[in-house]
Amino acid sequence: MKRLQLAPNGRSMARTRSRTVAVLAALSLIAAGLATGGAAHADDYPSWDDVQAAKASESAKQAEVQQITELLSQLQGAAKQAEDEANAKWTLNEKAEKALENGQKTADSLAERAAALQTTADATKKQAAGLAAQFGRVGGGQDVTTMLLTDSSKESDDLLGRLGTLSKLNKSVSGIYAAAKTQSNEAESVSAQAQVARDALSALADDAKSSLDQAVAAQTVAVAAVTEQTSHEKELQAQLTSLTQNVATTETQYQAGVAAAEAAAAAAAAAAAAAGSAPGAPISDDAQQLAQELVGDIQAGRLTGSYPDHLREIEWIAEGQSVGNCGIDTQILAAIVIAVRTFGSAGVSDINRKCTGQIEGAGIYSAHYVGGGGHAVDFNRLAGSGLSGADDNSLRLIQVLDNVMPSGSGLGQKQCRLSAGNEPSMSNFSDFNDTCTHLHVDDL
Repeated sequence: MKRLQLAPNGRSMARTRSRTVAVLAALSLIAAGLATGGAAHADDYPSWDDVQAAKASESAKQAEVQQITELLSQLQGAAKQAEDEANAKWTLNEKAEKALENGQKTADSLAERAAALQTTADATKKQAAGLAAQFGRVGGGQDVTTMLLTDSSKESDDLLGRLGTLSKLNKSVSGIYAAAKTQSNEAESVSAQAQVARDALSALADDAKSSLDQAVAAQTVAVAAVTEQTSHEKELQAQLTSLTQNVATTETQYQAGVAAAEAAAAAAAAAAAAAGSAPGAPISDDAQQLAQELVGDIQAGRLTGSYPDHLREIEWIAEGQSVGNCGIDTQILAAIVIAVRTFGSAGVSDINRKCTGQIEGAGIYSAHYVGGGGHAVDFNRLAGSGLSGADDNSLRLIQVLDNVMPSGSGLGQKQCRLSAGNEPSMSNFSDFNDTCTHLHVDDL
């Protein structure tokens, strides 16, 4: 029977290798977008007991250091690979959407041109018919030879003049009919081109839909990879420090340190929120500071989210972490801060739909989506009450934000206010129709 090789600390080297392989395989699946469950299991990562046991010998310690270093590298690499893949898929989708848009424009333009050419051809035919009728009136239906022999000299001269006019009319009619035929033929040709362009739209639409589905799936994988990275990276770094600096850290001590750090961060967020809520407190123009104030509001229950969860987008910014296609424009963060400060509490249902892969409303053309997403926020509650975009709280927030949003910023629910008869006068907002279930604000 083959004996199991042991590491110097007595642990199975096969077990150590299998643990590393299991974690690396899970990370590779995440990066490739193939993971069904997403993350590696907690027992696939080194425990603090593993770390302490590895200190029994220098070789075991070095082996553990190498494994943890590899895990950190793989976490970072998987997140970067997934983000790059998502960006590549979004680029392909943008090209497909542009091709569809251009194809639609081409089909519409050709159809319009064909219609215009046919209208011109019809008008030309009508002109020729009118001249032909005039041709008949000039001839009068009489025997021209008899008229020339029997009529007086003056009448003959008049008749010859009319015949000259008749000849000119004949040439004009023939030329106009020829032009009408050319125009009609061109109209038919352009109409056929328009039909070809319309037929091509189906394939272009399929390409756009397929590329969008792939981009959304890749974005989901990228967010999962970032989540996997952030959930393990700090502990792995702490374990690596314990090994390289010979610090006898136990899991209890580590968790106590994590709890202390979280408490300190929560206290800082609460302080930022409290400072922001002070009367006359200025609105920061720094995205991270705004996000940190909002995290304090989240922890205090003053800012609530919905499903999918967009609050994590704020939390990432507060932590100084950049997650691809999950950013929020500074002006939108400021608008959320103002809403919480003004009403004491607020709820948001949508911010960056590109981050969550939501295709709703205006779809990829929504301010929640374009330009990397995060240029809009949907408020669904203020001061604990739901919103329609035409209620008193919505009107009050509109009035407050209209003074600080950039000129031309978007505002939803126009028809809701018109129906209620309370459409306000606005300086910076330009409003549009939207469902009466929230208040949409964007800075595009």
